[in-house]
Amino acid sequence: MCERVQNLWNLIKTKIVELNLFETEASWDDEQRRRNQIIYTRLYILLLILAFIILTFYTVTTVQNQDITEQNPSQATFERLVSNPQISTTLDCPCENISIPYSSLMSISPRYHQLCSSDFIVRNALWADLVYHKSDTVEYSYNDYRLFAMPHFRMLSYLCTLTQDTLNDALSIFRSNKLISKRAQSRHVVQTEINATMNQFRVSTSQTFVRMLDFIREMAQGNRLVTSIYSNWYVLPLNFEREFASFGPRSYGANNCSCGTNSTCTSSATIDDWIVPGFLVGCYPLESLLQSTLECLYNETCIERLINTNRSLNMTIRHLDSNVSSPNVTVRSLVNELMVEEWKSSVTYEQYYQTCATLSCTYVKNQQTNLIYIITSIVGLYGGLSVALKLIVPILVKIGRYLIMCRRQRIAPVATVICDHE
Repeated sequence: MCERVQNLWNLIKTKIVELNLFETEASWDDEQRRRNQIIYTRLYILLLILAFIILTFYTVTTVQNQDITEQNPSQATFERLVSNPQISTTLDCPCENISIPYSSLMSISPRYHQLCSSDFIVRNALWADLVYHKSDTVEYSYNDYRLFAMPHFRMLSYLCTLTQDTLNDALSIFRSNKLISKRAQSRHVVQTEINATMNQFRVSTSQTFVRMLDFIREMAQGNRLVTSIYSNWYVLPLNFEREFASFGPRSYGANNCSCGTNSTCTSSATIDDWIVPGFLVGCYPLESLLQSTLECLYNETCIERLINTNRSLNMTIRHLDSNVSSPNVTVRSLVNELMVEEWKSSVTYEQYYQTCATLSCTYVKNQQTNLIYIITSIVGLYGGLSVALKLIVPILVKIGRYLIMCRRQRIAPVATVICDHE
């Protein structure tokens, strides 16, 4: 048994050693040619193995790009695809409807400052009458707050009404605008874009209102209009030098600020030497109001002291809640925010995706080469590679022999010279 195995091994060894893939009829009787063909075969097999190794390594490490299309993808499918970092960069989901109204995507509503829904505004006429009434026979100083109370609270009421009307009109226009979206966007992108648009809307609407208010202020100041309570100018008494009535400027701030040169002069509001917290008086009721705070309206005791002792209180006045808003914010700051305490807004992404109505999503998916592809690629290249090597190998052997021969010829004369010298 061992002898048979040994004989079989010797036979296989002989076949391998004498393997000749380039054998021809001419080499049957030509030993030298046969030896050359065996050398060709060995070099051919070596190069073929190396080529297969290189091709296999290249094919295995190559990543295939596969184009994939999802028909009528649901929102869950789209969000799954867009959340995949390997897919999101190539994801393309065209919208059937590229124009989407803001009114169908979002809701936005302002929560106004509590002042605008308080008794001071809702019952404005009754409240102002409690503080001051024109039928009162008492003569007040020009800077007494009881003269400013009625114009101040009327202006607060007007400001609440004007800001609400302005915002309602602006919101109506804003909701009619449309979001242009050629391709379906992720929830984060849609939320970010709409939030940026809403922020721009709030800023631009506020700036427009403030510019309008500033224009009115500048018109009144530039034309030196006299207020109804003569808080900025007073009539000079007639004398022999003046045949016509003329006006003199009022002064505020310890009499060092004249309304003739500065229409924004103010002083602390007082009633019978009692300083009204937060409120100011000045040349124009609007100017002094804008610089005032609503601190007094947060304090029940302060509200009671504002009420004219000659008037009977027949209603309950609720003070403002300091837990809802700050008492130390100026009216100008409130106007700059359009009397809005908080903006409530929400974006309905589901409505966006439904309106977008994407019909298909295409993306490129990278995946490793599978075994079948590797085998078919190598088999497909074998035919051409085999033919090319059979043509190249004999040429490479001849070139190698020629180089060896040249090297031997260079070495031989050197060896002869050495021998002669000895």
